[in-house]
Amino acid sequence: MAGVRYPVVAGSFYPTSEALIELLEDFFSDLGEEGSGRRITAGVAPHAGYVFSGYTASRTYKAIFEDGLPETFVILGPNHTGLGSPIAIYPSGKWLTPLGEIEVDARMAKAIARLSGIVDLDELAHKYEHSIEVQVPFIQYLAEKAGKEVKIVPITLGIQDEDVSEDLGRAIFEAGRDLGRDVVVIASTDFMHYGPMYGYVPFRVRADEIPNRIKEWDFRVIRRILDFDVRGMFQELREMKHTMCGPGGVGTAIVYSHSAGALEAELLHYTTSYEVSRSIEAVVGYASIVFRR
Repeated sequence: MAGVRYPVVAGSFYPTSEALIELLEDFFSDLGEEGSGRRITAGVAPHAGYVFSGYTASRTYKAIFEDGLPETFVILGPNHTGLGSPIAIYPSGKWLTPLGEIEVDARMAKAIARLSGIVDLDELAHKYEHSIEVQVPFIQYLAEKAGKEVKIVPITLGIQDEDVSEDLGRAIFEAGRDLGRDVVVIASTDFMHYGPMYGYVPFRVRADEIPNRIKEWDFRVIRRILDFDVRGMFQELREMKHTMCGPGGVGTAIVYSHSAGALEAELLHYTTSYEVSRSIEAVVGYASIVFRR
């Protein structure tokens, strides 16, 4: 039976109702016309509170809109809650946000599950997870702008490594090809989580150096992403004990993009929570990246 997924971080990670529309209008004040070229295969966007990372996330969606919205966004986010299946696709139904409802592409979801050796159809893993939810208002807002019906396939990842990336990237590509879907993959991730709040203070760094050092550590990973180097990305993460939370989704986006004929990747925006909070007790990095044919 088709389910309904209700918002759990509306009013905390992002505003509700008119305040949300006003914030999105501010983020997209430089939005151009919807394109039709369809070169973008995938994007990376953060999932923190909009006050910290919303503008960065908007850069990914702005690029996709101006390239041309797809039929279906396959959105991969880490499973922060530990609930449900380790690799879980929301099977069918609708997701609700303060902007209304958006339909899950049930045929695409089932095709990915069939073609993958590791995916389960499972709603529970999504019930309280924020990493995918915070992406949805961006998609709804731009779909309304374009006057289009756009669907989503939400996938949470409790296991994230090279093998998961290869399996899911291949399965998403083959499912889209078999169904004739125009698909863009979104990898929902934040980058370095640094500070006592996260239990991560691995190096002796002077307080005034922390923001620049976090950027340095993140860019070691970002360079691998821009090179389509999945194994190199995971190698960097392990060597630094880096706390990027969604590498499996990014690896999947790279594998999918390679299969879909992408030839280049571009970093559109980078920032950290320090730019807003001015706190070094908990600093998180955020990046907007797109992959293009």
